[in-house]
Amino acid sequence: MIKLLMGLLWFLIIPEIIGLGILCFSRKENKNMMFALVLGYMFSFMIFEILAIPMTFLKCRFTTLAYMWIFFMIMLTLIFALLIKRNIKEIIKYNLGKLKKLPILFTILVLLLVEVQAFVGFEYMHEDYDDSNFLAKATIARDTNTLYKYDDIGREYESVPTRQVFSPFPFYTATISLVMDIHPAIIAHTVFPIVFIPLAYIVYAMIGDVLFKENKRQTLIFLIILSLIYIWGAYSVHTNFVFLLYRVWQGKAILANIVIPFIWLLFIKYINKDEKIFYWFVLLVTLWGADLVSSMALSLGTITASLLAIIFGIKDKKPSYLFKTAICFIPSIVYGIMYLTLK
Repeated sequence: MIKLLMGLLWFLIIPEIIGLGILCFSRKENKNMMFALVLGYMFSFMIFEILAIPMTFLKCRFTTLAYMWIFFMIMLTLIFALLIKRNIKEIIKYNLGKLKKLPILFTILVLLLVEVQAFVGFEYMHEDYDDSNFLAKATIARDTNTLYKYDDIGREYESVPTRQVFSPFPFYTATISLVMDIHPAIIAHTVFPIVFIPLAYIVYAMIGDVLFKENKRQTLIFLIILSLIYIWGAYSVHTNFVFLLYRVWQGKAILANIVIPFIWLLFIKYINKDEKIFYWFVLLVTLWGADLVSSMALSLGTITASLLAIIFGIKDKKPSYLFKTAICFIPSIVYGIMYLTLK
């Protein structure tokens, strides 16, 4: 029961409060709990990345990183909880009103499909060679209380592994393992699926709202079709469908199925509308947080944002989009330069 409560705290309550707190600085969508939840995760990823990189090069202990991140998350949660306290009734009322508009039958079907996908990831374990990266490094960090001191078979590194050092997602797994007092392998193989699979569909639900102009029936049908595509999408072991349903504990699965779709959402719904400054900040948070989950985010995240900035810049006749996007991926450029220098 205690571990269940800890899971609800760290996977739902904390990111939700942080997301809603950040949305207080927006006049639009400041009550959208789905958007707030995803934003809360992106922000927590960013904070972890900011802390992890210097601590790795300074050869700090793993517990120093973990407890610093936990401290920041708790403090931010308390501050933002006070910030949203006045509007909590309005937020709940707004989101309940949204729920009441959903067609019951289609809603139940979507929930069942998503639940089945999450349950399969929870109940059955997929193994592959990437376990030696994501799980071995998480376990070693916890057991030795170090950051990239030992490789996957226990040998001491002569220098930091440049390919992984800028995307220390295993340390995030190890930190969640620490706060929940559950082995990293169990966190990755059983807990992450029931967290990140529904989170991916939350992003797709918001994209569906844009595509179908908030027609809830059509959005739910879109999610049903999308679920079936994911379930039957294993025509290769490298598809994003396989990564979400079988390998979601690997950071690149989160990049492909949550982060990049969220970047799309920011451009197609928010950035080319009102309050551009706030959502450019959200894009910065997203791109910076993406660097935590996978080294591929250093290139894929920036390429995705750049292409969307060009497309919408041409559409809206605003070349400034590309300049503002370039500012948002400065952290990724810095990490990329550091990577090339160390390599």
